Amino acid sequence: MDVLSALGPWLYPLVIVALCLIGTVTRAVLTIARLTDELPASGAPHHAVLAWGVLGGVVGLLGTVIGFGRVAVGARAATGAERAELEAMLAVMWDGVLVIVTPVTMGLWLFTTSLVAWLALQFWINRKLT
Repeated sequence: MDVLSALGPWLYPLVIVALCLIGTVTRAVLTIARLTDELPASGAPHHAVLAWGVLGGVVGLLGTVIGFGRVAVGARAATGAERAELEAMLAVMWDGVLVIVTPVTMGLWLFTTSLVAWLALQFWINRKLT
């Protein structure tokens, strides 16, 4: 099983969140580069970066639900089964474990990346406005 299939249906929302995060960071960098002595009337341009990161973390956590479902199906089917059937069910359960771990890892990676970008942008704003 490769990483893309381990993400399951959560691959597409996580990729969309990642692309929006990249776009938001780019927009914030361009806005901060034009700052002179005060924030624009719309407020700090970098707070949306953190919002996209939080969304990525939440989507990743929701992806674990599918993995837990796969593990539960394999565990339920394993009761009273023969050895050959158990090996197949363990394979299904292992796939479920991968689906539990992979989306949450990607979601937390997106959150961590957005947090680092947000802190860097906050530091840049503070330096620029003082």
